[in-house]
Amino acid sequence: MSGIANYLSDKTLLITGTTGFLAKGIVEKIFRQAPDIRRVYLACIRPKRLKNGTTLSAEERMEKEIFQSSVFDRLRGIHGDRLLNILREKTVPVEGDLTLDHLGIDPDVYEQLTKQVQVVIACAASVAFDEEVDYAMKLNALGARRVMEFAKACDDAVLIHVSTAFVSGNRRGNVPELSPQPDRSMAQEIGLNQTPFNLDDEIKDILAFAGKAHEDAHSEEQKKEFHRAAFRQNSKPSQRWLDAQIETYRKRWLKKRLADEGIRRSKSWGWHDIYTMTKAMGEQMIVKYREDLPVAIVRPSIVEGSLVEPEPGWVEDLKVADPLIDAISRGRLPDFPADPEIVLDVVPVDIVVNTVLAAIPRTAKEGGVSIYQVATGDQNPIKISRLYDLVYDYFQKNPRLDKKGDPIPIKRWRYPTLDQFKRQCNIKYTWPLGIAQWCLERLSWNAAANRWRQRANVIKSAITRMLYYAEIYSPYTTLDCRFETRRTAQLHESLDPEDQAVFNCDVGRIRW
Repeated sequence: MSGIANYLSDKTLLITGTTGFLAKGIVEKIFRQAPDIRRVYLACIRPKRLKNGTTLSAEERMEKEIFQSSVFDRLRGIHGDRLLNILREKTVPVEGDLTLDHLGIDPDVYEQLTKQVQVVIACAASVAFDEEVDYAMKLNALGARRVMEFAKACDDAVLIHVSTAFVSGNRRGNVPELSPQPDRSMAQEIGLNQTPFNLDDEIKDILAFAGKAHEDAHSEEQKKEFHRAAFRQNSKPSQRWLDAQIETYRKRWLKKRLADEGIRRSKSWGWHDIYTMTKAMGEQMIVKYREDLPVAIVRPSIVEGSLVEPEPGWVEDLKVADPLIDAISRGRLPDFPADPEIVLDVVPVDIVVNTVLAAIPRTAKEGGVSIYQVATGDQNPIKISRLYDLVYDYFQKNPRLDKKGDPIPIKRWRYPTLDQFKRQCNIKYTWPLGIAQWCLERLSWNAAANRWRQRANVIKSAITRMLYYAEIYSPYTTLDCRFETRRTAQLHESLDPEDQAVFNCDVGRIRW
């Protein structure tokens, strides 16, 4: 019997982030390769309000968003109609919220869970690069600490915390598989500056800024500005419309202010964005406060569709690189700021899943803190230029079609710098479009002009999206670094032959 499956036999697991891509892959692999587990708790699933006003309970979300996922298609082929009963028998949703104390779980339920759970797998995270600074911190940093505190409260548990390889921020060259140093910024680590960084003080400062931003959003001064903006849009509004529009402006203003602060703050401390900064803070939280809890931190690079399992190419929604590929196929991304000679580190989701599960028994045996970077650039690199050529060649042979049914042409990238890219967009699109919109605004009485104005708004939205991609992705498409994966390779080599085949962590088998 598989050593990993044998370890998991009769164990109770708690997994967070189970409505997300990676965690679904983990749950599926557990039920396919370690079916003798005792129970899997899926936490923390919040009730979800739908557009029609109804609310999905945690249990309904589990049934709809997890059990009905295509990730279980392979198991459906094996078990047929019995699969739902198998999943329901051993899977329990836990209503909660990682941004709240005790994970937002009912106190009695929380205590019961600590007496049952032996393995905690933390996958929940906000992965938006431009997330609101306070929410990203509450989920990725404080949420990591709350999950760790839950694991500590269990009788004898191990914690597998899924982070990201990009906690290395602006570090270039080799990125080692080392534990984070609490109360150290990446700017200090790589010598950009030596400004003191205190983890707990930084969290207090972020919360204070966010509190002030929320107050400002409701200030009389801002209300007047939102009121003026609404009247510029509609000079004769109804009171109901006016109130709704002012609230829309308020939310938009607040979101931008908090997101901009996240970008500013993270860059000042040596990280790309608020996602990588708060994930790094989450790692520091765990290392600083874990005491004797056995912990493995798994750091994948850019997680994309599966290599083999549960089927080749399994993916849900558009992942990190997918929006760019989709935009290329539609002819909406004729160029992009990138260094064609650097490695873009992407890794299939099933290799990350295998590493997470393989790390469990080893972490329980060794204790301490183990770091596993799951990446391809160290052993099986692919350059951005090569990756783009593969995408380009694919859509030359299999083009997307426009509304008329004609193939959409795509252009080869020239890889400008970010400043060059912005300048090109301004000259070719933004400035001419601005002039056109100014003229159309003065022809509002003309029906044809109104149709052209609507079309101009659509084009403006596409240009804004293209510039957005450039701004948030360019730090990753110009960063020349290699994530060391020695410990992950050793983990794979330490497995018995059966587990090496079933829980394969070897990225060398990828044929780009």
